[in-house]
Amino acid sequence: MIISRYKDIAKHIQDRIQSGEYKPNQILPSQKDLANEFQTSRVTIQKSLDELSNKNLITRKQGSGSFVAPNPLSTLDILSSQYEGTTQLFRNKGTLTTNVLKFDIRLPQKKEAEKLNISDTTPVYDVFRLRNLNDDPYELDHSIMPLSVITDLNEKIAEGSIYNFIENNLGLKVGSSTRKISAEKPNDNDKKYLDCKNDDPVLQVSQTVSLNDGRIFEYSHTRHRYDKGSIIVVNNIEK
Repeated sequence: MIISRYKDIAKHIQDRIQSGEYKPNQILPSQKDLANEFQTSRVTIQKSLDELSNKNLITRKQGSGSFVAPNPLSTLDILSSQYEGTTQLFRNKGTLTTNVLKFDIRLPQKKEAEKLNISDTTPVYDVFRLRNLNDDPYELDHSIMPLSVITDLNEKIAEGSIYNFIENNLGLKVGSSTRKISAEKPNDNDKKYLDCKNDDPVLQVSQTVSLNDGRIFEYSHTRHRYDKGSIIVVNNIEK
């Protein structure tokens, strides 16, 4: 069936791009060569390349073919990345490191308590982190989590993947999330840690995330410099 086949091929090519097998600005094999490799038609390959183009992972040049985007790792689905966690998203896509800029336990502010559905006497973790991809600053993440839901979190754990800790160590399952995306002016932290200039736009994703049992465990703001990430939403109508 063409519909499932073209998506499968697009995923194979995307994996090659994100693993570095296909490098930025490299020309992709011709549609004929890809059709031979995947033993399918050129029509199916064309649909696969359309999918990758919609995700900004490849570019087309009339008469020259399809090329890997100049910086494919910056064209990320931030909506997806917030749900999966940044560490999971970048697995096999580059070297991700985390600098914990602040790790405190305190009482929540009124808005934080409302977002987390807790009382203002319930202590929360206040975690502020800088995530770097291949030694370049990628995002600033400020997360508030209630101790009543997430236990035993510490600064060492925050240097890695908090989501992995939640699922693998605490035995909890991450469920749904609600996100708000906005364009912001750079603040002092953006300028200091993300190398933003005064007129560089910043993309902010604010979210609340629940466990699969309905308990809210995170209220966070993640900020990206305009050229370090994008929101990609692809709607495929299958008939």
